[in-house]
Amino acid sequence: MAQPAAPPVPAADLIQRLEHQVLHEYSITARNLDAIAQVVQRLAAAQPQILSELRPLERKLGLILTLFKGASPPLSLSPSVWSLLRQREDQQLYEEQQQQLQ
Repeated sequence: MAQPAAPPVPAADLIQRLEHQVLHEYSITARNLDAIAQVVQRLAAAQPQILSELRPLERKLGLILTLFKGASPPLSLSPSVWSLLRQREDQQLYEEQQQQLQ
């Protein structure tokens, strides 16, 4: 014999359970937003320190870029400062090797 079906859940009970689930999700979302706000505040407070530490690095990168590109336009055929330094270093190594062979 077939068992009788479970009695239907009253609409009020269903609505109450759904409201409880929605409120629970809202509380989780509120906690997550509070945590994000705290992280953002800490990052905002550290920003001046981070910027002051990045400034020397920015200057060094500018110098490196100057060494690679030189004062010439990017499509120019003239050698960059870096390539001139490398050529000089290679020439010195070659001369040292030649002196050692003699």
